[in-house]
Amino acid sequence: MSTLGFMAKQRRAASFAQVVQEVKAAPPAPVPFDLLGPGGRGYRLVDADLSSERARQIAAEGAGLGWDACGCGGDCGYRWHSPEEVVHAATAGPPELRRQGHLQGRIALLRTDEGEHLLLAHFPMRWGQLLD
Repeated sequence: MSTLGFMAKQRRAASFAQVVQEVKAAPPAPVPFDLLGPGGRGYRLVDADLSSERARQIAAEGAGLGWDACGCGGDCGYRWHSPEEVVHAATAGPPELRRQGHLQGRIALLRTDEGEHLLLAHFPMRWGQLLD
């Protein structure tokens, strides 16, 4: 009771049905990123096995590149190459995907939510003077 002799009116809690409707109406949570690249930018996987020619085309448009030099799948990190370096490699032609023991060279394509592309190149492969 208040000092004036009456109780202050309390706000009524939302009903369960109202809470359910609010949850249903809320936008979905964003999907987590597949990779945090240079500068902490989030990338989502678009294609895990890109052809050499398609990789060259995307590189020529100015994509960055992460190089998995040992074939571990990026577990020990990537060597990052700038879009300028990658454009230069694209002028030498498409990358050459190789096989070495149980390893098969491959290239993956990732993209930010804003549309910026990133190529991930996995050993063994060769691409001009950039990757060998």
